[in-house]
Amino acid sequence: MKKLGLLITAGITLSLAAGTANAGRLIGMTGNPESPTGTGIVTDLAGFQESGSPYTGGQGLETEGAAPFSTPAPGTVNMRVNSFVNEFPMVAWWTGMNGTGTPASNAGNKQQAYGIFGWIRVDIGIDGMTKNGIQYGAFTEIRENNTTAISGGTASLPGVTSSASTGLAGASVTSGFAQSASSDSSDNILYVRHAFTYIGTSTAGFIRIGDVVYAQSLYQLGLFDDFDMGGWIGYASTNIPGNMAPVWPWADEGGSYMAAGIAYLSPVIDGFDGGVSFMPNNSTPFDGSGCSSPFGGMACATQSSSQLSGDYGRYRNAIAVALRYRNAFGPIGVALSGIYTYSGRVNAVITSGSLAGQQQFKGLNIGDIGAEVQWNKQLAVGGNVMWGAFNGNWGLQPIGGTTALAWTAGVKYTMPFIPATIGTYYFNYKYQGTTTAPFVTQRVSQGIDVGAVYGMGPGVVLVAEYAWGQNSQGDFDFLTNAPGLNNNTVQAQVATVGMSIRF
Repeated sequence: MKKLGLLITAGITLSLAAGTANAGRLIGMTGNPESPTGTGIVTDLAGFQESGSPYTGGQGLETEGAAPFSTPAPGTVNMRVNSFVNEFPMVAWWTGMNGTGTPASNAGNKQQAYGIFGWIRVDIGIDGMTKNGIQYGAFTEIRENNTTAISGGTASLPGVTSSASTGLAGASVTSGFAQSASSDSSDNILYVRHAFTYIGTSTAGFIRIGDVVYAQSLYQLGLFDDFDMGGWIGYASTNIPGNMAPVWPWADEGGSYMAAGIAYLSPVIDGFDGGVSFMPNNSTPFDGSGCSSPFGGMACATQSSSQLSGDYGRYRNAIAVALRYRNAFGPIGVALSGIYTYSGRVNAVITSGSLAGQQQFKGLNIGDIGAEVQWNKQLAVGGNVMWGAFNGNWGLQPIGGTTALAWTAGVKYTMPFIPATIGTYYFNYKYQGTTTAPFVTQRVSQGIDVGAVYGMGPGVVLVAEYAWGQNSQGDFDFLTNAPGLNNNTVQAQVATVGMSIRF
């Protein structure tokens, strides 16, 4: 982190010394200033009031619209730096929590359901303009990774004299040694989550290369996961076992907005804008070719054909086309979006033997329609419907499995005089779930999120949130993660109150 700070300082110093660049913080979506109250309330180019959550706020800075984040004078460059620090005490509870453990093979094991959840993000952007008016730039987001902090550590238990499995991410129990204080330090590293470049003009549109360019995450509307920490888009399941948390299928969370691609984003004309994107595969900008063998033959993201069943569920050559309309009619604001996504898949090379009969998959084939209506830039209602061939969080639908259908509806109310935003949404997602044939039942994920955001002062946001979720599928035991007649419906809940600071 110290080296990062030195690099940022050096970049700003050199820019100012050269006299052709400006340094400053990241400003709001599409170049609009952030609310001085810190609630993240901004007004976009069409006059809509928007509020980014502590979770989605950075995504908004990355993805909103086609315009660059700032417009420098011809022949100059702007350098921008923004940081998030978030800390949230959290309590969660879910199906299967009991003192004896469930299933019986885990007798005596139990997870602590409360703790402190937090993260940081550092956003760095560069916006430039040539002397003849061509705009260009780059954006990157740096995060910390501490999800494996206890891996490889040791813990002291009285009376234990030999190593034994603890179930804690591969840690071992060793007599006489406490959990290493340095294990968290060594595993809590900085990494690049997003990175892209862009070039274009405000009249011709912009081309982006990298990740966070997919049309699904750029243009989808009506999700209402932007007023608190986002609910089930990712944060709520942090302290909950994976099978207990409902799956959020939209593209603002998960692997779809991380994959590398190229996109064209049009300018806004009479309220209309749109884009088209292409992703060769689901690899990121950071794994390049992805396969160490010149002929493949291993599970990696860039396989076009494979003999390994682990590759069969990967998409290839994904294309998305989006159209969006946003306009204001007096106090009424209207926003509509339509998106279509299609992809190929890794071709299965099946020969005789153990690979014969492995499950095959369809490519992505997804429609998405979203809408939002706002009144007086304060009250907003809307929803989104997504349907077609997909499974889980942007996985592929197994051949013979169920076509997916997901919908969400929400409402939020912004009170700039306090200032605060309150809101809620409900979502329902029907999909195949398990990919083990024969397919008899269908999985259903559903959830509710209720939250409030209060701007206590410049850059300081207080958040309170509660989320409830459920997974259900006949003949599937969620506690053992295998077919079974028990535990076919599981529930999870989470509540948190905390603080997000942006500067």
